[in-house]
Amino acid sequence: MTADRKSRMRAMLEPIRASARFEKKTLAQQVLTYVVSFCILLLIWQIASMVINAMSHNELLPGPYRALSQVVKNAAELRRHFAASALRLVAAIATALFVAVPLGLVVGRERLLDRFLSPMLYITYPIPQVALILVLFIIFGAGNVTMVAMVALVLVFQILMSARGAAKNLDEDHITSVVSAGASRWQVYRHVVLPATIPDILTSLRVSIGLGVAFLYIAETTIMSNGLGFYIKKHMLFARDLAFAGIITLAVLGLILYLAIDALEHILCRWKHVRRKP
Repeated sequence: MTADRKSRMRAMLEPIRASARFEKKTLAQQVLTYVVSFCILLLIWQIASMVINAMSHNELLPGPYRALSQVVKNAAELRRHFAASALRLVAAIATALFVAVPLGLVVGRERLLDRFLSPMLYITYPIPQVALILVLFIIFGAGNVTMVAMVALVLVFQILMSARGAAKNLDEDHITSVVSAGASRWQVYRHVVLPATIPDILTSLRVSIGLGVAFLYIAETTIMSNGLGFYIKKHMLFARDLAFAGIITLAVLGLILYLAIDALEHILCRWKHVRRKP
């Protein structure tokens, strides 16, 4: 290989190497940020524990060391409850996405459907979904299906409204240019509407995770005999260090889901993460 060809090859590979170094640096910075944030939270928790226990003259709030040590000691039991809660939450998220995304996009783009269905959404959206839990019990009974349906019902409205708004506010010039090129309605949804609304849908999903975890906790403390909600309720009165071990595990579940959504966004919305040249 001549010197000229080697130099051209190096010039071609340099952007790839620079991008790889940038990605490694970004990943390292993210890991460091999470570690620092975790340490700050533990410090705040420790200070709050010391203050509350000193004021009450009782061990009302266990410190982070006691709770984390219980996570290690009861890892096997927590793993079982974690798996049960994670399965329910992931199933609820998948169900909500399957129902809410297509419906929200169609309502947002089709004027006739928007005219008749939007008033229904405005009426039903403010209704507290927890009030419908009795109806779910009657329909599905007391079991995992009810848990999934309850959490999915909460997430459906959040995602549906975000998908509808994103589709409704889409720039019409994009639609016109694709239609003028001969695209069918299905192709418009597939190649224009869905990619353009994915960032808003993922943002709504991030917001909904906290709400989904809260409703999952309520459901598991009400009728279930397993799951992290059941574990926390069982130990909250007489073994608070075990209860807070369950709370930590529940927080880890939420963190894993947030990281999964971030990874999904990097895959589906690559244009948002392209390194811009100064």
